[in-house]
Amino acid sequence: MDRRVLLGAGVGALAGSWLTGCGGGGGSSGAPVTPAPSPDVGPYAALARQMKGQLLVSGHADFDAFRRPANARFDAVVPQALARCAGPEDVSAALNFALTNKIAFTARSGGHSYLAASTGTGLVIDTGPMDSVRMDGDIAVVGAGAKVADVYRALLALPQPRLLPSGSCPTVGISGITMGGGFGFFQRAYGLTCDALVGATLVGADGLSVTCDATRNADLFWALRGGGGGNFGIVTELRFQTQPLPAFNTCWGQFGSGDLVGVALAWQAWSATLPESVWSQCQIGVDSVGKMLLSVFVVGFDGATALRAQWDRFLITAPAAPTAQDPAQVISAAALLMNRCADLTAVQCHLPSQASGGQMPRVAMTASSDFFAQPIPAAGMQALVDALAARGRAGGGGVVIFDQMGGAIARVAADATAFPHRDALFSAQYLTENLAGSGTPAQLDDNARWTHSLRTAMSPWSSGGAYVNYPDAAITDAASTYYGGNLTRLRAVKRAVDANGVFKTPLATL
Repeated sequence: MDRRVLLGAGVGALAGSWLTGCGGGGGSSGAPVTPAPSPDVGPYAALARQMKGQLLVSGHADFDAFRRPANARFDAVVPQALARCAGPEDVSAALNFALTNKIAFTARSGGHSYLAASTGTGLVIDTGPMDSVRMDGDIAVVGAGAKVADVYRALLALPQPRLLPSGSCPTVGISGITMGGGFGFFQRAYGLTCDALVGATLVGADGLSVTCDATRNADLFWALRGGGGGNFGIVTELRFQTQPLPAFNTCWGQFGSGDLVGVALAWQAWSATLPESVWSQCQIGVDSVGKMLLSVFVVGFDGATALRAQWDRFLITAPAAPTAQDPAQVISAAALLMNRCADLTAVQCHLPSQASGGQMPRVAMTASSDFFAQPIPAAGMQALVDALAARGRAGGGGVVIFDQMGGAIARVAADATAFPHRDALFSAQYLTENLAGSGTPAQLDDNARWTHSLRTAMSPWSSGGAYVNYPDAAITDAASTYYGGNLTRLRAVKRAVDANGVFKTPLATL
């Protein structure tokens, strides 16, 4: 969504099928905000005069770059204007302008949405420049446009580094990942990103700023923790409880195209025995020439010796030996958390559509998802591997990513926050990615159909739920699928704070 690692040699071997972009959630700019665009902004002149940030229209040198969402699948969607907001006052001004002039608007923090929830043909209200991170004691106060990497970078730079449990994709926006839940390396030990949220400020349907936490506007605060971005207002600031940065080690192994079903079943059984101080992820992928790989990645907090012992237990039960492995890697916090940004500057660790000088690759992404509350039997895992193999024979590529859950996630009641999938053993993301500019619209639509077909194929064994940060347009009754038993309360909150339906998203109707 966060929430995946493309592992070691598997990245190069399968570069034709899945790449290093990231979907789900939001993002930020990190670029300086320059006032007053040079071209004539036409009907948006009144808004440009009100803003401290930048109002971009077609003809401005920066418009074509910044108007593109992170998900290159939707590059053909061209907004009338882009309001690059410098602060909450700009957000209010842009929202009020859109409502007064009956202009369709879309809020954006990062732009990674699989369903184009952060772009449109009207006014895009972009909080990307609002990416500051400051500490208030142990509480991180984060601007809504900050990306995961911005937050990690700031926390790691503290005299005593701290941790916010969040995703593995550096360019995803902290707002989007939090509003949907927030998967990552530390979720079993510390919970989801939304579980660390202790307060938020947003611009509501009336254009006014409202703050919520456990005691103020508590129902709204409940809804923001898993209820999906864009439903209740435009978030301008988030407050997170941080933790001391723990020491950790990692393991990694890659398996070739032998008994992948057996290896996947062994991973599933082994992961169920792990203490919550250990988190694991399993990826099974195929490239466009039919080459299949399975990778397992593990993060543990009990020291290298203990992690190596856990890894050896997995290898004993796996029916095949890894073709490559690193069983007890010592890795720095920056290398793990910053991922592909570890050697990049703060500006470079952005997409080109998020900051001038951004060097992260843009990709066209499609996805679907599942949760599994029971182990997948051999027949189910075989069906999954067969579907991947068929995809490769047809000249396509894709990956299934299983993220282990349980631990701190499961200790939170299903109705304590809006995120309902607390009883899952693991989540699954079905994913395709193409480099920006590659793949025709028809091919990208076919990718979307394929990812949904995996959800259909696995329905006999899944919980039936799906993750709102990995949205899939083909899911019927999407609201119930994403929110489960929390849907009734979410709709009550929606009626209370946005009775006229000012805020709309393509994710699900509340």
